[in-house]
Amino acid sequence: MVQQEAVIVRNAIKHYGKEQLVLNGLNMTVSRGSIYGLLGASGCGKTTLLSCIVGVRYLDSGDIWVLGGNSGSKGSGIPGPRVGYMPQEISLVGEFSVNGALYYFGRINGLDDEEIETRQKFFSDLLQLPPADHLVKNMSGGQQRRVSFAAALIHRPELLILDEPTVGLDPILRENNRKMFKFFLRSIWAYLSQITQEEGITVLITTHYIEETKDANKIGLMRCGKLLAESAPQKLLERFQCSFLEEAFLKLCEVQNNTLNNEVERFNVEDINSDVLSQNEYEQTKNNLCYSYCYKKPCKSVLLHDINVISEYKEVSKRQISRLKIFKALLTKNGIQYFRYYGGLVFAIIFPIIQIFVFIMAIGDDPKDLKIGIVNDEAGTCNSNFGHVWNDEITCHFGNLSCRFLHNFDDSIASQEYYDKVSEASHVVQNGKLSGLLYFSQNFSEALQKRMEEGFFTTDSDLLASQIQVFLDMGDRQIGLFLQMKLLKRFLEVFKDIMKDCKYSSKLADPPIRFEEPIYGTTDLNYADYVAPVYMLTLIFFLATTVSTVLIITDRMEGVWDRSVVQGVKTQDILLSHILIQSISVIIHTVMIVLLFFPIWGLECKGSIFTVIVLIFLVGFCGLMHGFIISVMCKDHTMAHYCSAGSFFPLILISGESLFFFVFRENYFLFQSRVINLLLNNIIILHIF
Repeated sequence: MVQQEAVIVRNAIKHYGKEQLVLNGLNMTVSRGSIYGLLGASGCGKTTLLSCIVGVRYLDSGDIWVLGGNSGSKGSGIPGPRVGYMPQEISLVGEFSVNGALYYFGRINGLDDEEIETRQKFFSDLLQLPPADHLVKNMSGGQQRRVSFAAALIHRPELLILDEPTVGLDPILRENNRKMFKFFLRSIWAYLSQITQEEGITVLITTHYIEETKDANKIGLMRCGKLLAESAPQKLLERFQCSFLEEAFLKLCEVQNNTLNNEVERFNVEDINSDVLSQNEYEQTKNNLCYSYCYKKPCKSVLLHDINVISEYKEVSKRQISRLKIFKALLTKNGIQYFRYYGGLVFAIIFPIIQIFVFIMAIGDDPKDLKIGIVNDEAGTCNSNFGHVWNDEITCHFGNLSCRFLHNFDDSIASQEYYDKVSEASHVVQNGKLSGLLYFSQNFSEALQKRMEEGFFTTDSDLLASQIQVFLDMGDRQIGLFLQMKLLKRFLEVFKDIMKDCKYSSKLADPPIRFEEPIYGTTDLNYADYVAPVYMLTLIFFLATTVSTVLIITDRMEGVWDRSVVQGVKTQDILLSHILIQSISVIIHTVMIVLLFFPIWGLECKGSIFTVIVLIFLVGFCGLMHGFIISVMCKDHTMAHYCSAGSFFPLILISGESLFFFVFRENYFLFQSRVINLLLNNIIILHIF
């Protein structure tokens, strides 16, 4: 009876896109307690096959059984600690030390810290690992691969899968000290042979260095998405009467290239021990070495019959891992990853401080260094002329009132430049050197007096002459509106003083509309105070978005996410651990924003400061979730940054109220639309609902 197999692959087909066929009806069998070497050139599909075996990718069609069950089923070792996986990429957190990497993979695979420490010392000697406190990102490529190798072995898995473990293994050592490299390689192979024989561990290793697999129990020669042959190395050499495996591989490739159809050919080989599954209709005898060819169309099966039944491996995993223990390991990993990423940490601390101080310095103050042109046909430059008002108890007389207005339109509004003609001043305004101009007619004071005395009987010419004509540059709308508001306010103040000098009621200067004290808020609210709540929410939202996007995409790009999932870590646990760690970051940013705006800058909160803190934190949490969505949609940092930056203005703009009705109804449910109003009401007017 043939022994139970560790890995069985049947009729595996995998495409990338519509045209690129990577696995073409591949069949493979890996026996328990053996070393299986999968050979093939770069790009032949080895890594794709392994990624399908461990459940990172999925076949388009075909079946894979691992340790007695389909990948992902209860009877399978995938995902879980029964498998150790070393991907072709390093797949380690760059901020991990050697100890940190081994402790992380040991903990998620159920080991106690004492066991991890003991095995760390053993692998440090065996693999010549760097010092325990060295960070992965500061190591050479060869050192990183050795740490990755140790991480795959740390928990003594039943099935060890190694994808190109010696690629990049210190090229200088490989070239300049071949004896040392060969000794190092032999020591690793000796250890792998030992654990397969003594502990029954199965090793599946891929490589394109044929010499490295000569000590394997069985090798599979892969080309064109199929196995050309699968047998013990020595038996393969005997079959093709070769001295080196390279020659046997070459002959197989020549046969494949010369085959004009996809028929399966069998070669009877005496005394070949091929440990392949034998069940029901599916059987491969000890006297048969089977292999097949591919040309352009899918090949037929290399085996004798279709498989109908695969008995599930019923052994229960010896190591029951606490989900809480795995979650603690994830929290530790994410914390180390966040706080040892010094560039990101500096950004997360310095960026909001800089942004807030720039806001404080740049937003809210009145525009300065404005210039306004004056054309005064009544009194010229008014250097020492302040105008005069006198009352002879019959009527009130005005003289050179233009000077009185101009002396009160001081530099706090705009500096004055005098011109002789309106056309000359208008030309300067058009050139952008002035923000506007004021024109006083030649008989301004006289016309203003007639306007007051004659009332309804005032002529149109006197009405026109009694006006201060203001021409503003509204190309800059904010400055134009500022000047308009300031000039009108100052005019009313001066005119009230004139009414008092005339011994009239100052209320005569008021327009026939009166704005009383507002029910909520104040009439003199500083613009910065109004904008500050909006800025707080915007800042913390996109800060949380940026940080969460970077960390999750880094996990995916480095391969740590997939490698953790292969070891049995659940995706929801990975996400939840990221949420908790990054929520701490949101809390820190919330505290920073509140401290900088309220105690330091002096922004007054008329409502509950606790409500303000909660609202800011919740918006930051929304930003964190927004970053998660972006990290799922994007494959790299560049695209993530594009999406993050591209979503900035749309989210801000559609959170306002100047939208079409149907858009406004939808935007009510956006995070900022409602929260901005709540925060403004709580800070400014003490009215929440």
